[in-house]
Amino acid sequence: MNFKITNINSKSSITDFDKNKTPEYAFVGRSNVGKSSLINFIAGQKIAYTSSKPGKTQLINYFEVNSRWNLVDLPGYGYAKLSKKKREEISLRNNNYLKKIGDQLVCVFYLVDIRISPQKIDLDRMTWLVQNEIYFIRTFTKCDKLSNSSINLMLKKYDANMRESGWINIPETIVTSAKKKKGRNTIINRIKCLNQDYFEYLKRLT
Repeated sequence: MNFKITNINSKSSITDFDKNKTPEYAFVGRSNVGKSSLINFIAGQKIAYTSSKPGKTQLINYFEVNSRWNLVDLPGYGYAKLSKKKREEISLRNNNYLKKIGDQLVCVFYLVDIRISPQKIDLDRMTWLVQNEIYFIRTFTKCDKLSNSSINLMLKKYDANMRESGWINIPETIVTSAKKKKGRNTIINRIKCLNQDYFEYLKRLT
């Protein structure tokens, strides 16, 4: 897939955008999960702001790709050094986007740091996505920090924890590393297939 950024927008609310039929793929996760680095890796260029300090992304950032679909960078959540009011504002902004954008939100790539044991905040957010019938792919980041055997062990532990928490079906999963250039083709090919399904769906509606 050719990857050309054809437009960039940053807004504070979904009401600032005219809803259209453009398919969207949202990236979300806790602050410091490596979201901006992964987005830049996927795009093949620096489009998302990266910082050693988490919590920098606080708006909804739209990156239009090939004038055909949008990559959406949602603010990270759970950053304790932000005020409670600011954390609540970010959570509401994300929730409003995820719930109100409609069918054009084709998929959420839900980012999880593979080095860290399952966190309640992540499990709760993934449960919320299921409850709101929002399709997501569990996307592990920072796999360059672990050996292949450790990666497999962490995946098994994560799956076991989710089953113990009541999950019957384990979410679709992609393992990534912006540093080791791992997972980009998998994500892009998944988006390509989902785009085909989405545009076929639109044709059936006409």
